Amino acid sequence: MLKRLLLTAAAVWLNCMVSLAAADDVTCKGVLVNEVGEPIIGATITVPGTKVVTTTDIDGNFSFSAPKGKKVHINYIGYKPLDLEVASDLGQVAMDVASEMLQDVVVTQSIARTRKTPVAVSAVNAETLEIKLGNQELPEVLKTTPGVWATKDGGGFGDAKINIRGFRSNNTATMVNGVPVNDMEWGGIYWSNWSGLGDVTSSMQVQRGLGATIISSPSFGGTINMITKGLDAKRGGTAWYGLGNDNSMNYGISFSTGLMKNGWALTFLGARKTGDGYIQGTDYEAYSYFLNISKRLNDNNQISLTVTGAPQTHNKRNSANGLSIKEWQNVANFMPKGEAYRYNPTYGLGLNGEEKSSQYNVYNKPVAMVNHVWQINHKSSLSSVAYASLGSGYGSSGQGYSSSYRNLWYGATDGALNWSTVESNGVTYNLRHGNGMFAYDQIQLMNQNSTTGSLMAMSNSVNNHKWFGFISNYKNELTENLAVTAGV
Repeated sequence: MLKRLLLTAAAVWLNCMVSLAAADDVTCKGVLVNEVGEPIIGATITVPGTKVVTTTDIDGNFSFSAPKGKKVHINYIGYKPLDLEVASDLGQVAMDVASEMLQDVVVTQSIARTRKTPVAVSAVNAETLEIKLGNQELPEVLKTTPGVWATKDGGGFGDAKINIRGFRSNNTATMVNGVPVNDMEWGGIYWSNWSGLGDVTSSMQVQRGLGATIISSPSFGGTINMITKGLDAKRGGTAWYGLGNDNSMNYGISFSTGLMKNGWALTFLGARKTGDGYIQGTDYEAYSYFLNISKRLNDNNQISLTVTGAPQTHNKRNSANGLSIKEWQNVANFMPKGEAYRYNPTYGLGLNGEEKSSQYNVYNKPVAMVNHVWQINHKSSLSSVAYASLGSGYGSSGQGYSSSYRNLWYGATDGALNWSTVESNGVTYNLRHGNGMFAYDQIQLMNQNSTTGSLMAMSNSVNNHKWFGFISNYKNELTENLAVTAGV
């Protein structure tokens, strides 16, 4: 009898404790705004020590339950982080713009910087990347940053583009650990070559406008610097497998030893992405790899080797020569209702029913870099990096017959849908079928029947390059207000 009473009392006590614990949870709500009272969309809100993670909606509203007495941490790109006490109604919460002194030119994993310049700068940490990246392209994480505009462009894999202060990527310096990676032919950036960096980036820095850059870079619009993991990587590993619409798959592994007692650290990642693409005829297959081996030689010296690359193949939809409004209205006549935006004017079928596109990209641009940091004394330091990049691949396009036909390959306004026939040797060939698909089969027949050789053909624009560089920078703080920098 006594035992039963004790068990009953224990059960009642536990039930009361659970009720009290539940009663300690507070439904916390509020509205997040910027310095001028406009709502901030997509800010990350966490409660440290719990699993609470949420974001603000399109009106800046947020609501979640959290234990009483905890802190609410609010973070948004380009604004100073906020820490508030958990309360039932936080009301209107205003965030201040982050105004930092960017210490520019990064050449090491630990962000060795030189001259200080007061510029508008934002930084995205690894935690924010993990929450927001998903299946987006890497630059799209920055689209909520002030002064930054990012888009998927044509909608194909790796075809995203980014503008900073209205300037395109050929007027924006893009760097990996301080090493410039802008294309050496046109000065822009192909994000498909860097698709694997999202999983190994510890910080992504964006500087808007001109800064004190040691190396010559096209930074009129600004500078983007992606800092990869090294000695700061935590020990552990991850394996993942993701599925999405249109047969998209993403899987891979990563692991890191962390900084070991002998001063060594190793981080590795390998991944593969495939899919048919959301837009017609934009299938892709991409691999990515990353390896970092770091060694802390002593208290004043550290060295690291980083190798990364992302070989890929993908079809695309070229938006540079897009359709007119009238032509898009014609597309709506043969595409399923609401599906016109998935249309790709360069997508079609060959004689044997094989899928074809005149916009096909094959490329691989691995980069290897060796970084060394020497803290000479408490006032002076020397940081250096040697790097090499070996790019190889091509992009295909349609050629032939006349300039109008060449434009036809791209889906230009002078014939993508309105004018779609060609005559050769008295035979008329329709270069676009009734369902809007480009008639590659008709081009093959036309070339076969031609007595003067192929009238229209595919060509590959090859871009192979070998790129080597070395950057070294010395800094000496002579006094509290005077520093000297020199480099090569």
